[in-house]
Amino acid sequence: MSSQRESWLKIKKGNIILHSENDSYAFMRNGAETEEQIVMSVKEAREKGLHENLIKKFEEIKPEELNEVE
Repeated sequence: MSSQRESWLKIKKGNIILHSENDSYAFMRNGAETEEQIVMSVKEAREKGLHENLIKKFEEIKPEELNEVE
């Protein structure tokens, strides 16, 4: 049996977000239901040394675009 939800990480407004949505039969029964949960800020992840591969992809993004300007 296949998974009923699909999820992935993304960066949005300076935060690492876990995005999930219905997949397969759940999508057919309930339509597109999505959830987003903040895991932590990019700044916090850098300080802790976490999610290095994910952050590495976005190193070239300007701080203004990540909403990290203080």
